[in-house]
Amino acid sequence: MPHDTEPKYGVMICGHGSRSKSAVAEFAVLAEKLTPVFPDWPVEYGYLEFATPVIKDGLDRLREQGVNHVLAVPGMLFAAGHAKNDIPSVLNTYSAQHGITIQYGRELA
Repeated sequence: MPHDTEPKYGVMICGHGSRSKSAVAEFAVLAEKLTPVFPDWPVEYGYLEFATPVIKDGLDRLREQGVNHVLAVPGMLFAAGHAKNDIPSVLNTYSAQHGITIQYGRELA
C-alpha cells in the first residue's frame, strides 16, 4: 500500500469449509454477528476448501468496498496446518497480486 494512501480497514474471517451445509451456514452467521462489533469496518468471510465463498471471494468483496488494509483472522480453534500454512499462503498471494496490506491474526485457542 502506498505511504500516501489513507488505510481503509476491513475484517476477513477465514474458515476451513465443510461439506456440511449447516456447518457452512453457522460460520456465515459468525461473520454476520461480527458486523455490529466493527461498525466502521466491513466484515467478510470465506473458506479454504469444500464451500463457497472461498477466501479470495471475501477479499474481493472487501476490495470492492474500498478496503486496502485487511485484518484477517482464522476462524479455527487450533493452529493446525491450515491455519499456519494454507491460509497464510492464500493471503500472501492475494496481497502480492492486488497490492493491499493483509495482517493475519492467531487462531482462537
